[in-house]
Amino acid sequence: VQQVFKQLFYMINAVALNNLLLRKDVCSWSTGMQLRFNISQLEEWLHGKNLQQSGAAQTLEPLIQAAQLLQLKKKTSEDAEAICSLCMSLTTQQIVKILNLYTPVNEFEERVTVAFIRDIQ
Repeated sequence: VQQVFKQLFYMINAVALNNLLLRKDVCSWSTGMQLRFNISQLEEWLHGKNLQQSGAAQTLEPLIQAAQLLQLKKKTSEDAEAICSLCMSLTTQQIVKILNLYTPVNEFEERVTVAFIRDIQ
């Protein structure tokens, strides 16, 4: 049973992460917030079913980090260092792809600059 849920959560992670890497319309701060909330619901469900030892939650780590990446500040070289140290389950290419696709949801946000993306690389 534990292996089934681990595989299921692996698939959830893969599909959601691939959507982030392929769709510009979902790479925003608000999507990051929604993803993190949804993941926390999955984690609570696992805990409620006594499946926290199954390893299923750990398979979601790349998606959790991608959600956090969407929510983090993306301006200074310190921000770039923080992103690199936080997103250990994502490759540099995945981080850069998400940053390139990042779409501001309102006039108070800005696109990620080329200089910032260079700092990540």
